[in-house]
Amino acid sequence: MVTKDEIENEVSQNYQFFLREKENNHIPYDCLNKVALLRKQQIIDYFDSIDDALKYARKVYEDGLYSVQKVNDIVINLGYIGSVLNA
Repeated sequence: MVTKDEIENEVSQNYQFFLREKENNHIPYDCLNKVALLRKQQIIDYFDSIDDALKYARKVYEDGLYSVQKVNDIVINLGYIGSVLNA
């Protein structure tokens, strides 16, 4: 079973990765207003809603080690929310 510390570490690392990707303009413009699913400091895919991203993540990553991030002009960390909803 995954610990709370492991989840928090995954979310934190994914968030820092996402910020770097955004700052370096590595996120495609057509993904604006989508939700990115992140795992192990990689963007897995983009979804139309947080709910869609979480449904997919729950099916594929049973260990709960992932986070989600809204792609827009303002960075908002939704990763922990995703982890809480996964619990």
